[in-house]
Amino acid sequence: MSALLTHTLGVSAFGVGARDLVDPARAAIVRLRWGIEMAAVRIDVGQHAGLASVVASDEPANEPLRQAVCAILLEPVRRALQALGFDGVEVLSLERAAPQTLRAPCCAFTFRVGDARFDAAIEHIDGGWLDALESLVARQCTPFATHVSEIAVPGRLQIGEKTMNVTTLDSLRTGDVILRVVPEATRALFASARPSAPMQVVWGRYGTRQLRAVADVTHHLMTLSEDPTMSHDTQFNAPLTDSIDTPVEISQLDLPLKLEIDTVSMPVAQLSALRAGYVLELPTALPDARVRLVTYGQTIGFGELVSVGDHLGVRLVQLSRGHGSV
Repeated sequence: MSALLTHTLGVSAFGVGARDLVDPARAAIVRLRWGIEMAAVRIDVGQHAGLASVVASDEPANEPLRQAVCAILLEPVRRALQALGFDGVEVLSLERAAPQTLRAPCCAFTFRVGDARFDAAIEHIDGGWLDALESLVARQCTPFATHVSEIAVPGRLQIGEKTMNVTTLDSLRTGDVILRVVPEATRALFASARPSAPMQVVWGRYGTRQLRAVADVTHHLMTLSEDPTMSHDTQFNAPLTDSIDTPVEISQLDLPLKLEIDTVSMPVAQLSALRAGYVLELPTALPDARVRLVTYGQTIGFGELVSVGDHLGVRLVQLSRGHGSV
């Protein structure tokens, strides 16, 4: 509602509460009619130019003229309601509010237009107004939700991880091979010694909340083994140092290195429907996929999977420019 009022009317600092903030000494009741729907709103006439003097005039003979003047002074309110879709609203009357001995909880709201602040509280409102407001807000939310649901979220398979100190990472060059970085099950899958291997699949950007699940992965497909859950990217199996109390030189700091393969990017709407048992086709056969080397969300290079004896390793084919200052 706040975003709608800001976009349509230039309103800021919109707030709703149960405490009436209208000054009792300057309170007046505006009665409105929209078709057959009635509403009464308590306002502070001191916040509206000219209304205080009009309300102060209580002579019965001047009643028709007073109401006509009030309708003119409240024309900005009528135009604002028209901009929100309430066509044909009439200002029926503006009367001084009766003194209140006890200020009961109510539906109160406050907002600003430019530097001017306005306080109000609803005294009475027919259901037709509320139905129209609910429909208005729903129409604003639907396009936003539709656009969000169509946003494609990148996905990736995490095929291995290990710790490497800063000195070792700085020394990496194109053509180097990193060994002992993938689990035995993954090595057996690439060697065709088993039909599939469990891996973690992740959707989302680094440093944000991400959707995670364990999947049973073959060379071409992955089947979710569990319902995905949301979490931050804080998981890493190996400790960064032997003891947090032991001083370590910067060059000897251990950094978590993860090996990732890009997988299916999916719209938000489809991600929200993922459940255990869903089968997804990989965009590239696993043995042919490019491997990304990532530490703390930063890509330091790319590689390809290679077999070295009984080991499965990653041969570096491209290093990110300037990675030497890790």
